[in-house]
Amino acid sequence: PVKIADASGALTKDYEGIQYAAAHGGDIINCSWGGAAAGQFQQDIITYATINENALVVAAAGNDGMIEDFYPASLQYVTSVANTDNSDVASSSTNYGYSIDVCAPGENIYSTFPPNSYAYETGTSMASPCAAGAAAIIKSFYPSYNALQIGEQLKVTCDNIYPVNTAAYTNRLGKGRINLYRALTETTSPSVVMTS
Repeated sequence: PVKIADASGALTKDYEGIQYAAAHGGDIINCSWGGAAAGQFQQDIITYATINENALVVAAAGNDGMIEDFYPASLQYVTSVANTDNSDVASSSTNYGYSIDVCAPGENIYSTFPPNSYAYETGTSMASPCAAGAAAIIKSFYPSYNALQIGEQLKVTCDNIYPVNTAAYTNRLGKGRINLYRALTETTSPSVVMTS
């Protein structure tokens, strides 16, 4: 864990935390936080983490229930995660859109809750660590994969969840819901990324 908040809970060192984690050997970096804006400084940190330090950044897509860019999830090289329920239906609170890479369970997840407690939580902040954990297991199985290959392996082995979602979500939930078994066993699926 890397502390990025000050004593009041404000995220004062968010992107610096990504840089610190990457520089200190983090292979997979989860960001269960974000905001509505980012610039070149933020993209430079993601590029440094991914390209220079070979660390995959996985981030929550946001919880406004709309088509909206959310950062760092919408930055280049970041694996953006939307959240679904246990039936693969997109949560009404999840952001969605063409920048989403994958979905993961994020409804009623039992998790730690301040101060010193546990609670059921819903949101992309719950889904993102699920995807990051799967990425970490892929890295442990395939240690020669670089950060981008791990992210692509997670994507190309997702299960198609579009049939159980409404037309409003068509092509806006990424490749679907992550499937760790497929990610570890199906290693011949090609990945093509369009950057322009």
